[in-house]
Amino acid sequence: MLLRVLKSNTLFSILLIPAIGILFWIQSLKSPVLLELKLANGAMPLYYLVYDHMKNQDFWQVFIAFILVIINSFFIAQLGSSFLFLKKRSYLPGIIYLVTISSLKELHTLLPVHLATLFILISIYLIFDTYHKTVEITYTFNASFFLAVASLFYLPVVVLFPLVWISIFVLQKDDNWRLLAVPILGFGSPWLFMWAYSYLNGTYSSLWNELITLLWTDHNGYLIEPFFLTSTVVVVILAMLGSFSVIAIYHRMKVSTRKYFVIFYWMLGLVVAAALGLITIGEEIIALSTIPVAFFITHYLVSDQKYFWREVMTWIYLGTMIFVLIFHP
Repeated sequence: MLLRVLKSNTLFSILLIPAIGILFWIQSLKSPVLLELKLANGAMPLYYLVYDHMKNQDFWQVFIAFILVIINSFFIAQLGSSFLFLKKRSYLPGIIYLVTISSLKELHTLLPVHLATLFILISIYLIFDTYHKTVEITYTFNASFFLAVASLFYLPVVVLFPLVWISIFVLQKDDNWRLLAVPILGFGSPWLFMWAYSYLNGTYSSLWNELITLLWTDHNGYLIEPFFLTSTVVVVILAMLGSFSVIAIYHRMKVSTRKYFVIFYWMLGLVVAAALGLITIGEEIIALSTIPVAFFITHYLVSDQKYFWREVMTWIYLGTMIFVLIFHP
């Protein structure tokens, strides 16, 4: 019954995302905690432009973060509907993203990753839209550009840059060596502007020092935190079931669907490798890894496999996320 409600595609389903969001965020909205800037892991200049307008405004920091997570959840749901790589149109991917992110109270504030995620999703949309198009320079450039903008909010987004090159080989018809230079131009433009502005503004050296500090600051202690591990185990199990369900029907999928899932696997691989290999990345990286994972889990939950077990796993997943939300100090 619960799964049937969550995976439906009706007007009620549209209302589910903000309703679930409010239930998970209500306590943080009622009793907001002011963000300590040192906890804004990976923060970059564009983030500080936003943050400086909300210093000491604890409610607005939480509220804007909440709105961003809701927007990102709708964007993720729309991504599946726009490119039809799931068996059924459903808002479930957005709900899974929302619930997973919202279960972690540390993410209930205006972190750089929430702002970056919106631009990453725009980039993914543009990447997917290059499918079956020969030498699609405009969308490839724009995808790289928006990814760079995201990295100027949250530095670890840089690890996703290879995804643009990967998409050229996976999605587009021809391998044109000239097209390989387009991502460099698109990604480099915002960074070049940032360095030029900082040089003319006399903040070049301080910006460089901040980047070095970001790269060597240890934030990965969350990897052994019990509540994080509890939620991660459940999400990983569901994602594995989703992967098995993808593999089981891979040969019967549309060619485009296969390629979109390949892109998601590459994205997850890049994010997980960065999370495990770079000490500078903190718990907020979950906001990026959950994007592809939400589609793997959804693929399993809307599949033709035994309904009883899919319903059971839905209850286990939701129960775990609520448990972590309530009891995580």
